[in-house]
Amino acid sequence: MSENKTPLTEKDKENKTEQNAAGNEETAKTKSTEKRKEAHSSKGRKSKKGEKPESEMTEEEKKEAERKKRNKPKDAKGSAKRLIGYITKQKSWLIVVALLVVLATVVTVCSSLIMKPVYEAIESVLKGGEANAAFSKITKALFAMTLAYIISSLMNYAYTRIMLSVSIKTLTNMRRELFNHMQGLPISYFDKHKTGEIMSHFTSDIGRVSDLVQSTFVNLISSTIQAIVTITIMVIYSWQITLTITVAIFLMMMTVMLITKKCQPLFKKQQETMAKSNGYIEEYVRGIKIVKIFCHEERTKKEFAEINEEYRRIGVKANIISGLMSPIMSMIMRINYAVALAIGASLVVKKKMEIPKLITYLQYVSQYGSPVASIASSYSTLISALAGAERVFAVLDTPTETDEGKVTLVRTIKNIMGYDEEDENGELSWKVPNEDGTVSYVPVKCDVNVKDVTFSYVEDKTVLKDVSAHANSGEKLAFVGSTGAGKTTITNLINRFYEIEQGEITIDGINIKDIRKNDLRSSMAFVLQDSKLFVGTIKDNIRYGKLDATDEEIIEAAKLSNAHSFIEKLPDGYDTMIRSDGTNISIGQAQLITIARAAVSGRPLLVLDEATSSVDTRTERLIEIGMDKLMQDKTVFVIAHRLSTVRNSDEIVVVESGEVIERGSHKDLIDLGGKYYQLYTGAFEMN
Repeated sequence: MSENKTPLTEKDKENKTEQNAAGNEETAKTKSTEKRKEAHSSKGRKSKKGEKPESEMTEEEKKEAERKKRNKPKDAKGSAKRLIGYITKQKSWLIVVALLVVLATVVTVCSSLIMKPVYEAIESVLKGGEANAAFSKITKALFAMTLAYIISSLMNYAYTRIMLSVSIKTLTNMRRELFNHMQGLPISYFDKHKTGEIMSHFTSDIGRVSDLVQSTFVNLISSTIQAIVTITIMVIYSWQITLTITVAIFLMMMTVMLITKKCQPLFKKQQETMAKSNGYIEEYVRGIKIVKIFCHEERTKKEFAEINEEYRRIGVKANIISGLMSPIMSMIMRINYAVALAIGASLVVKKKMEIPKLITYLQYVSQYGSPVASIASSYSTLISALAGAERVFAVLDTPTETDEGKVTLVRTIKNIMGYDEEDENGELSWKVPNEDGTVSYVPVKCDVNVKDVTFSYVEDKTVLKDVSAHANSGEKLAFVGSTGAGKTTITNLINRFYEIEQGEITIDGINIKDIRKNDLRSSMAFVLQDSKLFVGTIKDNIRYGKLDATDEEIIEAAKLSNAHSFIEKLPDGYDTMIRSDGTNISIGQAQLITIARAAVSGRPLLVLDEATSSVDTRTERLIEIGMDKLMQDKTVFVIAHRLSTVRNSDEIVVVESGEVIERGSHKDLIDLGGKYYQLYTGAFEMN
């Protein structure tokens, strides 16, 4: 603890001051050198489009440049490979789909060849040939074409149905993996990300992937096959004309590449802005009462309008750029058709090509641009899906909680030989593996020792400094102090929501780092300041503390927490449905249900973080009576601002600015006349 540290002498202080001065001077030199290097490197540095060097940019221009840099996809190829990995988990169906797509495409493309006999028959009639023979030839050709289209349509229907199933299974697997991965993420991740932003991964981001798998994936395969078959037939018919118009194919590819490069960061930014919008809406809906109380409707409308406008601006820009692809492709195709017609006409005039052959060839000229344009138009969906997939994969790549604990929580029965493990009826014990391969059993008493703990949520901002506290089995230990003093942080460390930096915390003499997190938390019951209820019946919400609890145990727990009386008055009693976050009951009633949830769990360590802050004084007193029964033979940690609730604690620890400044019983601290006395009498607030 800080009070045990040896005070610095004057000489030590002087030396420390000199060291700090030297360090500051060195740091200043380093920063100055870095700035010079940065300024030097940025001088005259321009992009290919003549952007200003960073040294000449305004603050707004710097922010915009940084935003563009940040929104550039980091690993589009890697995201594509991972996404393909999800899709190819159903290889057999994909092979069937690929075969059907190839066959359907080949049949569709080759059906145009059937028209050549039609043109030849018409030409023969114009030259004086027999009409009946020509009509018979045309009828057979039209019948063959109709049959080809029917077969192609059936194949299209088959692979569309299969891909729909593949799409749903793929997205189900992604959602399941994402949800399961989130269960293992540390609390710090949810502290840093808004609920709406997290939800957008399950809705918007995966929805974009759905569009890709369901339609774009097949469209890309179909269009690619169609382009290959079409160009092959064109080469067979006239390699001279085809060679001449390959310039158009090159121009199309360049168009796709340029537009894709521009669209990719915009679609990623669009996804991020949508997540931001979802986060704002979620926050607004939760705080609608506060917004109305303080008459901030106009302000929230303005703030949302700004976010919505940003989404609109980026979306319009992205879609305008991607929309350029279709008209550019169309223009190139029309010019290309005109060139092919001119060359073909000259060949016909020179009698190097027949008219039916030219007409058939021109059909393919008009068609070959279609699959290229289709591939190009699919790129916007592809880019958007990859942006969504990249955001999902970023969550999946976030490291989960590390848990190297080997000590587990089991139920045992003591006998002459030692302990035997039991499933239900035994007493709780810690199962400790020994180095020689044997195991030891330590009865769970919840003797908690916090020793010289230092912790910070953010680097260089210490929240707890050398904090020590101890609670023997069955004792009630209270933490009091000003808001933000670090009281709740202590309990967050005990259940390993966060890992301590220095010091240690032990339970029954075992370092909590050696205990598996699930087993550690299974020994504790928490009643937090913010009561969280789930959609379901009151009975189900209480049973959340012990999933196999009987109805009798639930009612007993409700009576203990003084929730039974108001539950009985509800129309459906314990079967009353709770809406989202308990909006159909009062805050105090919701807190009573969470206390009953803790009571039914029967766990030996109880943590009450402002558990009675939302109830009136009379109810609070009734809860205290129930809590006294609940806390028998349990170790209890209490965090409270209402100091009347901690008077009967075995020890009260006063925390201020992350340090323990006082400790003792209520009477001892009152007699001391220090900070606790000021808090209890109200002198601190008055000063």
